[in-house]
Amino acid sequence: MDIIEINSKVKIDGFEFYGQIEQEKFCSNCKFNLVYYDDFDEYFCPKCNSWVGSKCSDPNCKYCSNRPEKPLPHK
Repeated sequence: MDIIEINSKVKIDGFEFYGQIEQEKFCSNCKFNLVYYDDFDEYFCPKCNSWVGSKCSDPNCKYCSNRPEKPLPHK
């Protein structure tokens, strides 16, 4: 997996978004560094391709209402 952070953007295998790689937060399943995804105000594990938190119950939430099932569309 090719993952880099440059100028407040993270690029994972060619997929780019605003966020950051967390140096002190790790996936509870695989221990890989978590990544913060600005558009959805949530952390995810790029190795497991799963969100850390669940969506909230507000149907009008600007973060959760549009959040995809998986953070990385190409995995």
